[in-house]
Amino acid sequence: MKYFKRIAALLALVLCVTAFAACGDGGLEDVSKDLSTYTITAEYDEATHTLSGSLRLDYINRDEIEHGDLAFHLYGAAYREGARFSPIASTDETSAYPDGKSYGDMKVSSVKTGDKDAKFEIGGSDSDILVVSLPDKILPGGKTTVEIAFTTTLANVRHRLGYSGKTVNLGGFYPVLCVYEDGAYRTDPYYSNGDPFYTDIANYSVTIKYPSKYKIACTGAATETSAENVTTATSEAKAVRDFAATLGEFECKETTVGNTAVKYCYYADTNPDKSLKAAADALKTFSDKFGEYPYETFTVAQTAFLQGGMEYPNFVMISDKLNESIYIDAIIHETAHQWWYGIVGNNEVDYAWLDEALAEYSTSLFYKLCPDYEVDFEKRISDAMTSYLLYIELYKPGVGADTSMDRTLAEYANAMEYTYMTYVKGQLMFDNLRRMIGDDNFFGSLKTYCSENRLKIAKPDNLIACFEKTASRELKGYFDSWIEGKVQMFAH
Repeated sequence: MKYFKRIAALLALVLCVTAFAACGDGGLEDVSKDLSTYTITAEYDEATHTLSGSLRLDYINRDEIEHGDLAFHLYGAAYREGARFSPIASTDETSAYPDGKSYGDMKVSSVKTGDKDAKFEIGGSDSDILVVSLPDKILPGGKTTVEIAFTTTLANVRHRLGYSGKTVNLGGFYPVLCVYEDGAYRTDPYYSNGDPFYTDIANYSVTIKYPSKYKIACTGAATETSAENVTTATSEAKAVRDFAATLGEFECKETTVGNTAVKYCYYADTNPDKSLKAAADALKTFSDKFGEYPYETFTVAQTAFLQGGMEYPNFVMISDKLNESIYIDAIIHETAHQWWYGIVGNNEVDYAWLDEALAEYSTSLFYKLCPDYEVDFEKRISDAMTSYLLYIELYKPGVGADTSMDRTLAEYANAMEYTYMTYVKGQLMFDNLRRMIGDDNFFGSLKTYCSENRLKIAKPDNLIACFEKTASRELKGYFDSWIEGKVQMFAH
């Protein structure tokens, strides 16, 4: 979840070389052959606001150990009444629920492995994890098939998963396989801070039925057919980290960037050509500076959303409540996430700054690289620094503010602290670094980072190593001082 409105309000208070081989060097077809595949069918009932769905996972064990069970996130369960962890912070409830508090849920009715019923249980710290017992252990490189019947009930909420106004957001509407690492599945709950998601790449084939008054914006390339007031959309996406969609009473515009079809879907935009251009310009600029975008589609959808926007593979949601300048900011920021989260993955629970700081600084760099947008890059950075220093002065406790960035989402006191440490301070860290090592080394390092971690999961040490290698200097101490909170005052 993005915090553009919050950042903009806080700031107001205190005041292109193409690298075809760098990050998008083809190969999606080859990569997809070794990935698990989700085949999902779902039908949206507007009267009950439910999705009745089935999921078939053709699972390939890419871990180095055998598995006797598989664990899945049930993100929809976080919206139920009585959930321990709510996706909505208490301070945001009025904005999130304009029609009054509402609840949703996700239920699993049956699980099969092969053609047999499988044992399963619901666990996790918030009854939001499905654990499926496998009849036979799956060796590394081994395969199995799991079929899950589920029903997701949507809350009336302006969030990733829910309905409101003219749109229905479908982020996390199906069971999602948990990442296995360090001897256990990552079963983190749905925190209200940040984007509490951590997924690996997979292939998707998704079919959704819905009332024909809607059009779909989604991950991958969707084909829509209609009959008797019901539309069926089927989307195929290979080597992506997730699948999401928005159903909306949309008008749509399209253009192309290289081999990518860029689509903008909207219902309340007085200047849709400007929004589409921003998406296309951002995709081209970031392809030039970070590495070619490898997918054939990229879709931006205006929707009912609590914060500025939300990134998904090949697809982003942008809030319909933003003013024009912040709306363009949000489009650019979420487009940057196609690299920092999408192409290069990371654990967004443990290392939120790793993708958010890069996406936020990429947004500022876009304006520096594209002067026609008439946004003053130096003023953006100066405002960010002033805002950050004022935050430290005003909000520090008696023993000093905690300015560390190496915290999990659960360890941030509130959304403001999370925003300042990941977006604002993170951007300043990268800007200071660019000035220190120079543009050639900075952009060269990001191309290397993107290339070496393409369609993988990166950690901070991977990023640091790429900067050290490209700049030919020791930089771990620099990063550590910022990440651990030792840097609070600095010159610009």
